[in-house]
Amino acid sequence: MKPENASKNHIKNRKKLLSGKYRKKEGLFLAEGYRCVKQLLENGVIEIIELLTDEKFEFRDIVAHNRQIFTLNSEDFSTISDTQTPQGVIAVCKIPKETEVNKLATKSGLIVAFDEIQDPGNLGTMIRTASWFGVNGLLVGDGTVDMFHPKVIRSTSGATGTIPFLKGDLPDLLNRLENEGYQIFLLDGSEKSVDLRNINLDISHKIILTVGNEGNGIQPNLFNSSRTAVRIEGKSDRVESLNAAVALSIGLYQLKNG
Repeated sequence: MKPENASKNHIKNRKKLLSGKYRKKEGLFLAEGYRCVKQLLENGVIEIIELLTDEKFEFRDIVAHNRQIFTLNSEDFSTISDTQTPQGVIAVCKIPKETEVNKLATKSGLIVAFDEIQDPGNLGTMIRTASWFGVNGLLVGDGTVDMFHPKVIRSTSGATGTIPFLKGDLPDLLNRLENEGYQIFLLDGSEKSVDLRNINLDISHKIILTVGNEGNGIQPNLFNSSRTAVRIEGKSDRVESLNAAVALSIGLYQLKNG
C-alpha cells in the first residue's frame, strides 16, 4: 500500500498505546525498532495492523507485505517512540490470545514460569531466550510486568508471540499443572537447593522451570516437598546472585543439554 501521512488524531491514539491501561482496552501494542519489526514480519505469528514510520526511514530489507503504512515527521514520531534514539519504525500489533491451562496440561516438554519479574528488559530477554531453547509455554504470574510493555517487546527482538502464554495467579497455575503430571523446578540460590548440574531429566517429559523476582527471588509459598529447588553454582562470595535473565538462560541450557 502507498504510505499516507498520519493525522494528529491518529498519532494521538497510537501514543496512548504506551499506556498499559490503553493497550488492554484496545487489544493492541507497539513493537519498535528495525530488527524487532523485521523479525515480527518474518515470523508471521503476530497480526500487524499497520506500520508507523519516520519520514526519513528507509525500509531496506523490511518487506511490509501490503500493510498500511503511516508516515510521521520526526517530532511526532519521537512522541510515540519509547527510545532515546528511535530507529524510525514501529509496528502496531494485535495482542495475541492467551492459551488455556488445559491445553498446556496436555503437552509434554518445558514450560517457563515467571514469578513477579519486574524489569521489562529482563522479561523480554527471558522470552527471547525461552523461544531460542524451544520452550513450549510461558506462565506469567501476577505482579510480573506487562508482557506487551514497549521495552519488553523490544527486548524480545521479535520473539513475541512465538510461545503460548498464560497469565494469572502463579501458585494456582502451578498447582493445576502439577496435578497434571508436571514436575516443578524453582531457581533458588540457597545452599539447601540442588546443584542444577546434578539434575538428570528427560526434557520431553512435563517440566516447569520457575524464575523469581529480581530482588526477592521466588515467593515462599511456591516451595513445597513435591518441588525441587535448584541452584546454579558460582562464586557466591563475590556476588550475591545472578541476573534473573542470565540465570534462566543457564538453567534452560543445562536442562536442554544435561
